[in-house]
Amino acid sequence: MKKITGALIVVLALVIGIVPLFSDCLSQGRSLTTTTGMTVPMKCHWTALAEIGVAIPLALMGIITIFSKSKETTGMMGIFGVTLGALVLAFPTVLIGVCAKPDMFCNMVEKPVLILSGILAMVVSGVVLVTSRRMSGPTA
Repeated sequence: MKKITGALIVVLALVIGIVPLFSDCLSQGRSLTTTTGMTVPMKCHWTALAEIGVAIPLALMGIITIFSKSKETTGMMGIFGVTLGALVLAFPTVLIGVCAKPDMFCNMVEKPVLILSGILAMVVSGVVLVTSRRMSGPTA
């Protein structure tokens, strides 16, 4: 069970790190133009970059979960994963956000994928935490 949940976490981390880079407005050729004529990326681009910063430790957490032998380490990885999953949810919804127009590509693809991935990361990490408490001995 530990190997399956760890592998699921790694797959979710890949989705969290890769999908937003190809579904933000900058990848679609859209950006904001300031009054001085400069172009700057929209909020969804910054959310995509921030998710890379969450995806990397989440993938490491999944790898550590697969190879850990002590139930304390596995339990801590579960807590860590729930926290990172909450961050995945927070970036597109509360902390940074995505574009304001509902018909933008980032609202139709990036935000739902990140919300679903964050929820799944939290659920799978919760399963890691619960199963770590049921592990017998330090070498389960």
